[in-house]
Amino acid sequence: MIQVLISVLLFVRTCLSIPFGEWDHGRVALNDVSIHFRYAGSGPPLLLVHGNPQFSLTWRIIGPILAENFTVIAPDNRGAGDSSLPPDGNYSATASAADLKGVLDFLNITETYVFSHDKGVGMALALAIQNPGLVKQLGVAEYILPGFGYEQAQAPAPYWDLYANWQLAFFSVPDAAEFFIRDREKQMLEWYFFHGSYSGVTAFTEDIVNQYATSISKPGFLRAMFGPFDNKAIAADASFFKGTIGKKPLSIPTLSLGGEASLGPGASLVFANVSTNVEADIVPKAGHWIADENPDWVAKRIARFLSKDTSPLPKIDLSYLKDRVTLTVGYFGTLGNALLASQSS
Repeated sequence: MIQVLISVLLFVRTCLSIPFGEWDHGRVALNDVSIHFRYAGSGPPLLLVHGNPQFSLTWRIIGPILAENFTVIAPDNRGAGDSSLPPDGNYSATASAADLKGVLDFLNITETYVFSHDKGVGMALALAIQNPGLVKQLGVAEYILPGFGYEQAQAPAPYWDLYANWQLAFFSVPDAAEFFIRDREKQMLEWYFFHGSYSGVTAFTEDIVNQYATSISKPGFLRAMFGPFDNKAIAADASFFKGTIGKKPLSIPTLSLGGEASLGPGASLVFANVSTNVEADIVPKAGHWIADENPDWVAKRIARFLSKDTSPLPKIDLSYLKDRVTLTVGYFGTLGNALLASQSS
């Protein structure tokens, strides 16, 4: 009887969930980039920040589950998915954090929950640091911050083999990485997903891998994928984080997650000096790709963490955006391009 009830509840949940492919689209024109985002749900705002080499498709399973109780907003970071490439090649955490702030400003969101993965962690932390009071609770997963151990993880070591994270060093020289990987994007992704996972690539269907490969195969986007790994971006991030949370850690509630076949055992350690209010957990049956390998567990863990908020954020309704014209720059794409066009006319 209990099993039947569980099956019914799961069926009802599936029926109520809006598949990620049916989520609404939004686009924000900022000064130097145009940021695309997906959104769904009705509840308190929850911003999901993806990492590399992925884009908002990362949240295709977790997103609909969380959208049952939250208004979920999933942007494509600059240089990823359907967002545009910055003309100055700036992929620092602070630059991407400014993009996230631009999306939230556009949506009139002044306080939000945030969950982030991989490179998105640096962006989410920069957002919280630069905008006190904006991020009420923060989730971070599978990332070591520059200035707090990333450089050590990036450096060659005696234990390195094919399954070590040597790609951190390889990607740090984007021009070389692009040269060797160009026209082999799908092969690179298949290796990347395999080597960082718990059970191979079983969590990634052929269609999903193809979508990621198509995304980074667009002109300029493979180079952009390596942007946050660039030594210049890492140096800028390290300087920012050491100069901010290195002097005064965050105090907002922070959840740190790591896959058991990846960062899991060290999930509590890597953020011990970042926040004075951190709890950590290990994602079972997962490696680095926690949103793909064990999405149900992760979604429930995020929801349980956010449920600890004793004064939950109010619900927001983004239905007003449907069929509403929001861009004012047309094909110029960004505010900066529109300004240049007006000056040259």
